[in-house]
Amino acid sequence: MQFLKRRRDNPNPADVDWLLYEKGKDYNFSLGLYEKVSTNERFYRGDQWEGVNTNGLPSPVFNVFRRVIDYYISNILSDSAALRYTFDSIDSQQPFEKLSELCNSVADHHWEKDKIGSMLADALRDAALSGDAVAYTYWDSRTETGQAFKGDFKTVLIDNTNVFFGNPNVRDVQVQPYILISGRELTEDVRAFAKENSIDEKLIDRIVPDSDIDTQSGEKAAIELEGTKCITLLKLWRGENGNIFCRKSVKDVVLTGNINLGIKLYPLCCFNWTKVKNCWHGEPAATGLVDNQIFINKGYAMVMKHMMDTAFSKVIYDSTIIDEWSNRVGEAIAVNGSVDNVAKVITGGTMQAGMLEVLNNAIAHTKEFLGATDTALGNVDPKNTSAIIAVQQASAMPLQNIRRQLHQFIEDMGLIWLEFIFSYYDELRKLPCKTEDGTGWVEFTQKSSAKRLLWSCKVDVGASTRWSEISALNTLDSLLAMGKITTKQYLERLPDGIIPKKQALIEEMNDE
Repeated sequence: MQFLKRRRDNPNPADVDWLLYEKGKDYNFSLGLYEKVSTNERFYRGDQWEGVNTNGLPSPVFNVFRRVIDYYISNILSDSAALRYTFDSIDSQQPFEKLSELCNSVADHHWEKDKIGSMLADALRDAALSGDAVAYTYWDSRTETGQAFKGDFKTVLIDNTNVFFGNPNVRDVQVQPYILISGRELTEDVRAFAKENSIDEKLIDRIVPDSDIDTQSGEKAAIELEGTKCITLLKLWRGENGNIFCRKSVKDVVLTGNINLGIKLYPLCCFNWTKVKNCWHGEPAATGLVDNQIFINKGYAMVMKHMMDTAFSKVIYDSTIIDEWSNRVGEAIAVNGSVDNVAKVITGGTMQAGMLEVLNNAIAHTKEFLGATDTALGNVDPKNTSAIIAVQQASAMPLQNIRRQLHQFIEDMGLIWLEFIFSYYDELRKLPCKTEDGTGWVEFTQKSSAKRLLWSCKVDVGASTRWSEISALNTLDSLLAMGKITTKQYLERLPDGIIPKKQALIEEMNDE
């Protein structure tokens, strides 16, 4: 009894975190999250007959599911986006304008380095299939920088089934009492990490593989090498001075102490495909498609089965007169007696035309109600292009809400990046900056004075289908060839990076 009392008075932090993890799983189970995510992911990749006894039916897949979701993703990402930092402080004028430009250059550098464009496509697919997209930013001390020291921040996607909010009825990340992130790691890697952190050998021996595979995202996550992985937990919470702290653990064993990350924001941002009231988990676009997809597949399976069974004519013959029937072309058939009523051809059966009409209507209406019409998908004869473009733009309007949520997601990620820049970059570090000759490197000054300023982040969006450096260059070339602009005007409006030392060339023209 004294031991139990001591455990209650001084509970093991690993036990506390594991209890929170179990509560988080129970909440997700109550939403049916794990089954929903697995089903949607399986249907998206085309495995749509899993566990179905076809009883001899064909098992065709007409993947409207994937066609619609891919259209959503490509349409939403048709606009190019870039992070831009601005000041919200009163004393935020001239002295810090160059710093703002420097932070923008760092954001552009990481956008390319971490392949954020591809990550956003994956984030949209996650949201369409699971309801949520979650991005986590962390400091990787092993990253090579090409300078005298290592370390940089990285942003990765994590599955919504592995994230647990302290208050799951509130969507706002930054007001959470704590956030728990689970993951499955190789047990030998966890043991090595524990040894690096000077964990007692007796505790390291308690780090063993487990079989907690039913709550990972997607059914394929349940297939792994037996006895090789275990669940790890990373707990984030807001501590003293508003700083974010973290602690990593496994069941029964704490792997790290309470680490002060030195940032004021949770390094996590998320967005929902369709928001659900009083729940941080959203509703995926794929959920409403499953029943329609099943009906389409089964309907076509029955049509195919019917056609295979009845499409071809059959011959019936009198076996008392003919011993065996042959369908060989031109072959004579011997008959003992009268040839009347010896054989008869039964023509193939006809199928109700309404069945195919219902199936085609199901496909058409499914795509129409989801905004993925044939016109929007480009499956039309381009005779009146202006009308087609107008219809495509109108059909994409329902996606504007999701596009706005994605932009807010990017802005939240940009503010987290800024926290890492001001907290982890020191003044000896050289940062990438845009110059006339391309990309240069400058020292990180004004860090201490800039950190006290209020910053904001916005997403600059440009329609990549209507604007690009190539189209701008072609327009300038045409204006110069027609004599509508001078060479100086041409150079001043030329996109950066096209001509080296462009500014020096303009100054030389001014001196003439």
